[in-house]
Amino acid sequence: MDMETMRVAVTRPHLRDSRQRGMWKYRDMLPVMSPKSMLSLGEGYTNLLRSESLAQILGMRKLFIKDETTNPSGSFLDRGMAVEVSRARALGCRAAACAWSGNLASSLAAYCARGGLRSRAYLPGEIDLGKLYQVVAYGAEIVPSSDKTKSLDCLLESEGEYYPVTGTNPFFLEGMKTTVVETVDQLDWNAPDWIVLPVGNGVHLSMLAKGLREIEDLGLVDDVHTRFLAVQVDGCSPIVDAVNGVSRRTKTASSSFARDIAVESPSMGAEAVEAIRATGGDAVAVTENEILDSVKLLARNEGIFAEPASASTIAGLRRLVDSGVVSRSDTVVTLITGIGLKDPVMARKIATKNRVARNMISKFDGQPVRRRIGESKVAILAILSEGTDYAYSMRKKLGDEWGRRMSLVSVYQHLSELEGFGLIAVEKHERSPERRIRVYYSLTESGLEFLKKQQLG
Repeated sequence: MDMETMRVAVTRPHLRDSRQRGMWKYRDMLPVMSPKSMLSLGEGYTNLLRSESLAQILGMRKLFIKDETTNPSGSFLDRGMAVEVSRARALGCRAAACAWSGNLASSLAAYCARGGLRSRAYLPGEIDLGKLYQVVAYGAEIVPSSDKTKSLDCLLESEGEYYPVTGTNPFFLEGMKTTVVETVDQLDWNAPDWIVLPVGNGVHLSMLAKGLREIEDLGLVDDVHTRFLAVQVDGCSPIVDAVNGVSRRTKTASSSFARDIAVESPSMGAEAVEAIRATGGDAVAVTENEILDSVKLLARNEGIFAEPASASTIAGLRRLVDSGVVSRSDTVVTLITGIGLKDPVMARKIATKNRVARNMISKFDGQPVRRRIGESKVAILAILSEGTDYAYSMRKKLGDEWGRRMSLVSVYQHLSELEGFGLIAVEKHERSPERRIRVYYSLTESGLEFLKKQQLG
C-alpha cells in the first residue's frame, strides 16, 4: 500500500475505534490481501508493562517491558509469520517450508497447522529442545541439515512444492514492523527515547526503524527521537563490531545460550547498522554469564521468563545505563522476544541453583530417568567413555560400530538430553578444516558412574 492511501486509511481515530485486536489492527499498514486469506492465532496486542522492581534495580525512572513471549508460539516472529502464511494462502499454496532457525520453524509450523498447510523445516543438529518439541507437536516434517547454506539451498530447491519462508521475505518483514507501531500506540502515540532489542540477523531492528518512519510520515506521532540499542552475545557480535568501528571479533557462532543472536553473517546487518547510526543509537555485546543473570533478574522481578537471547536486552541495558550512555531519566522500552520454556536445558541450569529444586530434580535423575535412557543413549555414553567426541563422528560410530543408523538431529537431541541429565558436558569448541564449528562432549563423573552400572547390570 502506498503512503498516500495509508494517510487516508490510517489515523488515530480510525485505530482508536477499530474493533480489530492484535496485529491485524494495523492491517491498513500491511500488504493488501483478501480478508478470506488472512490468518491469525491471536498474535500481537502483547503487554507493555511499566517496570517498577527492575527499574529500581537499574536506577531508571521510565522503563517499559514489551512482553512478546505471550505470542501464540512464544516468539515475536509470529507477527511476520501471520502475514507470510496469509500470503501463501492467498496464492493457493498447500505447503510451506523454512530453514535453520528453531523459532522460525516453530512459528511456521503453528501457522501452517492453523491454516491447513503442510509444513517442513530444514533444521540444524543443535536446536533448543523446546523449539524442536513445538515443531514436532505442530506436525511439521523435519529434515536434518548440518550446514546453513545447504539448508537454504534445499529450501529453494523445494520451492515447486513448498512455499519458501525466510526471515527476509517482504511480507514477513512487513509483519515485523507492527511491534513498534503497537508499542507507540500503547504509549499514547509518544515514541520512547530508546528501544532495546536482541539482534541476530538485524531483521527486527531494520523493520522497527521502518515502522517508526511510517508512523511519523503518517502523522501518528509528532516527533520521533527514538534511538536503538542492539544487543548481541560476546564472541559473535558482527553488528556490534560494525557499529563500534572495530575489526571483526567473531570467534564462533556456537553458543550454549542465545543461539538466535549468535549469527556470523547477518542477512540485514548493514540495514541494522545504518538504522542504529541514523538514530544515534548504540550496540553492545554481553557475556553468557550476564545473560543468565538477566534471565533470573527478569523472572524474579517482573514475572517474565525469557529465553536467553531475549533476556540479553536487560544485560545490555544495564551495561549502558551504568556507563551513562542511556540516561536514567530516559523513557526506555526493552523488547523480550521469546519465552524461556523454549530452552529447557537453560531452565534446568537455573533450577538446579536452588537447593530444594535440585533435590527434587535429582529424583528424576535417578531410576525413573535411567529407564528413559535407551540403548542409543547408552551407546553414546560408551563412545564418550573412550574420549571426547563430536556429533557427526558419534553418528558415524553409532552406525558402523553399534548398528544404529540415526539422523544428525536425533544424535543432537540425545546429546542435549544427556547433558540435561548431567551425564555429559560440553568439553570444547573447535573449527573443522571445512570451517564448521565442532562441539566436543565428554562424560561427567555421573555419566561414568551410570555407564559402569549399566555395564555391570
